[in-house]
Amino acid sequence: MGQSDGGFVFTDADNRVSNLLWAVTSSLGAGLCFLVLLVIAVVMIHPASRHQLDRVSFRIMIYALIANMVFGIASTVSGLQTYDSETCNVAMWLLMLTLELSTFLLFCIALNLQLVLVHGVRGQMMEKYYIIGSLAAAVAITVPPFATKQYGWDPINDACWYSSDDTAIRLRWQIGTQIFWSLASVVGEFVTFFVVLGYMIRHQVLHGNAVRSRSHSTGTRSRAQSINTTTVRVPANHAKTYQTVIIRISLYPLASLIINTVTVACDLYASTSDGTPKSQTAYNVLLLNDFCYGGRAVVYAALAATDPSLVRAVKSLWRHTRGKTDNTSGSTSNGPKTTTTSHGQITVHIELSEVRQLDDGSELPVSPSMHKPASQSSATLPKDVEGGDLDHDDDPMTARLDAMRRAQIGRAMDMRQDALDRRLERKDFKRQI
Repeated sequence: MGQSDGGFVFTDADNRVSNLLWAVTSSLGAGLCFLVLLVIAVVMIHPASRHQLDRVSFRIMIYALIANMVFGIASTVSGLQTYDSETCNVAMWLLMLTLELSTFLLFCIALNLQLVLVHGVRGQMMEKYYIIGSLAAAVAITVPPFATKQYGWDPINDACWYSSDDTAIRLRWQIGTQIFWSLASVVGEFVTFFVVLGYMIRHQVLHGNAVRSRSHSTGTRSRAQSINTTTVRVPANHAKTYQTVIIRISLYPLASLIINTVTVACDLYASTSDGTPKSQTAYNVLLLNDFCYGGRAVVYAALAATDPSLVRAVKSLWRHTRGKTDNTSGSTSNGPKTTTTSHGQITVHIELSEVRQLDDGSELPVSPSMHKPASQSSATLPKDVEGGDLDHDDDPMTARLDAMRRAQIGRAMDMRQDALDRRLERKDFKRQI
């Protein structure tokens, strides 16, 4: 190994630096993935914080982290190999298997986001197909080259890679079992990213127009229309409500898109050039490729560790643990007894007053029944009032006011139910993405 071009000589020391860079970054990524998975396991075991991670994309990311941890271990073993052995062959197969599995899983995160947000598909129903499909595709792609001994010791670059010394054969296997699928995932992530982005921008504009339209119609509505008991429900704008969460989820496939684009470009450059690097530029490309392969696990571990769902779950677990500790210490101390809870309660007293006003602006006197104490039991009320059999024929104004009151109560109950339904819809939507 000592080829030169333009004064550059690729030496054994350069090759060791390349392999060491690959091994060190891979081991770092595997360690970080393990730490993040350990934190996730602790959080998911505890019921106080488990619900924070109830999201399809996060569960897919957990599988991707496991794949990247195994990928980092296999890459470390491959980078430290200095001779041909069966270990090199098995390590390369595990490397390629977990590489493809991670790529497909991250593409499924982008695909699920589009299906749920744009097309209304339930992500929880599709989750098992994402996992099974990604695993089946990764196995189907990597088993043929493993069975035909295409993985192993690379005699050209003195490293664990594709074992054929024929550049044309090596390139065909590499394109068919790695590069094509990485490019397909890149294209898919690119398309889904811009479909989701366009959907969010479109609904941002439509949401603003709808708010202005509702504000205008509310300002010009007459008093007679305001007593209508029919409530029209406006569809929940999940794109507006969860735009921060959606953008954060999009970072996973976006990072995969960038990393796969760089590695595919470097692989094609290295595979189409004859043998070992013959220039400083080719050697720099080799180092960049090693860094991207080893550092991809670092990137995904960092994204998972800073995921808002995981951060909130850790905070919830911490508050719960602190609350239990404070309660225990307060109950066993010798000082004055104190009660400490992790969640304070606030009691709000609301006093309502009734103003009766006609359409012409004139006010009516308050009914004497309004001055009765709220604690008066139904047993002290007149039988006609208790049974709701008031005779309003002699007082049509009272009947009208009672109808208005019933309409207001009905609208309030409808608004409360509508708010509850929206809250349940938002929680369900967040679980789907």
